[in-house]
Amino acid sequence: AVDGYRLSVRRETLETPVQTNARFVVPAFALREVERILSESSDVVEIYPDSRHILFRIGDTVLITRLLEGEFLNYQAAIPADAKAVITVDVRQLISSIERVSLIVSEKLKTPVRMEFDGSLLKLSCITTIGKSYDEFEYDGDVPHLEIGFNNRYLLDALRYSKCERMVLEINGPLSPVKMLPVEGKDFIYLVLPVRFKNE
Repeated sequence: AVDGYRLSVRRETLETPVQTNARFVVPAFALREVERILSESSDVVEIYPDSRHILFRIGDTVLITRLLEGEFLNYQAAIPADAKAVITVDVRQLISSIERVSLIVSEKLKTPVRMEFDGSLLKLSCITTIGKSYDEFEYDGDVPHLEIGFNNRYLLDALRYSKCERMVLEINGPLSPVKMLPVEGKDFIYLVLPVRFKNE
């Protein structure tokens, strides 16, 4: 899924292997409805796509929606293959730090959270008309001094929904997206684009 500021890829194992490759683009509103149904059910999901529609069967509930026409963008080309720096962070600790410095961020201004990587220390800060906030913690890895700005909500979404205790962050520079991955396996990839600071 993509929205212009972030990209997420999720891989799941099917209970029954599919004999042929199938590619289709489902509207986001339909998948949100499937998600809502699943939150109230523990049934297996059966998916039946055809050329123009797709059917989801979840227990006694059936949802049919029209597929979007055209090809989905080549998202794999947007995922950086290499990284200048790779670090491992405690997810709960990073969430807590971002939440603390985000207390002064308003929905109207959407001030970015500044993340300063310095060796093995991550310094988080934010400056708004309300005031200043600061927090820091140590991570596993070593990054040459680097400052990146992020929308706090996009980072928090990625961290909370990962359901991981620890996560790998691959960093390429102040204007390159940060790549977020599980420590083991390839269950998901999450990219978040940085935000330019106004003075830059």
